[in-house]
Amino acid sequence: MKKEMLCTSCGYSGPAKRILRGSFWIEIILWITFIVPGVIYSIWRLGNKTYECPKCKGQSMIPVDSPKAQEMLKNK
Repeated sequence: MKKEMLCTSCGYSGPAKRILRGSFWIEIILWITFIVPGVIYSIWRLGNKTYECPKCKGQSMIPVDSPKAQEMLKNK
């Protein structure tokens, strides 16, 4: 079940798209050639997951149950 999110840029309300920063191909190359940098890069990528709005591609998604989102929904 995806969590309901609200985009503060465009006002979209619904499930957000999760994205990983970095490049999958760089990660593969680092794993093949250098094990330690590959591990570090993988940990960095997994630690930097962000939510993206499927409508405007913005990265300013907040949970719908947060106080700021509740205020935005009231003013809509």
